[in-house]
Amino acid sequence: MALPHEQPDNGIRFLDDEEGREFFDTQARDLMGMSGDEFLRRYDAGEYKDIKDDGEDGDLITLIMMMPFAR
Repeated sequence: MALPHEQPDNGIRFLDDEEGREFFDTQARDLMGMSGDEFLRRYDAGEYKDIKDDGEDGDLITLIMMMPFAR
């Protein structure tokens, strides 16, 4: 009799698509003061194309790296 395979509790939690979008929206509101949809609209319109990696745009860069959660 085979025992069911159990995942170890290693602190990693996988998000489904809806949870990923909710996570991104929460982060956008916390980091940028706008909804995730608004951030994506502005990003797609090119509003953030001239960002510099100088430390001042850290929240923006963080949110850009999180975009796969929303798309």
